[in-house]
Amino acid sequence: MRKVIAALACAVLLAGCASASGTMLSGDTALISAEGNGASDRDKIIRDVLAEAARLTSAQGYRYFVVLTADDLTRTETLKRPGPTFYNQSPAPGRTFGTLSGRLFQPDSPYTTPDLTVERVIPALDIMIRMYREGEIEPAEGVFDATAMLSSPSP
Repeated sequence: MRKVIAALACAVLLAGCASASGTMLSGDTALISAEGNGASDRDKIIRDVLAEAARLTSAQGYRYFVVLTADDLTRTETLKRPGPTFYNQSPAPGRTFGTLSGRLFQPDSPYTTPDLTVERVIPALDIMIRMYREGEIEPAEGVFDATAMLSSPSP
């Protein structure tokens, strides 16, 4: 049963890896990084990082990897959009339709609406992995099999 769950988890984890990149730190240790575009990309980032770790592990001639550290580098950006400016025109004599009126709007004076402030969440993740050849480590919980992950169909 555990193998079936692990196989399904690997299949989910391997879906679409466009934003992850890996850097070898030593012969058997690597840093994998990924960044998304919005808050909804959080799950994709995790999948991308683990999929890149599996590819890098396999490319280096190893079979297994273990996640040593995982750092959530998610940040929030505040974007400010200036409010539009409206220009009030003096009404034609005897007409008020089609003009802005009231205490805020003086004839022939501009009115600028308040600025719009939007917060944007940008998810990012760094993981450090150690890679092992077959026989160097026993498959167990927390030990990822790169060969199995790469051979699983992506959803």
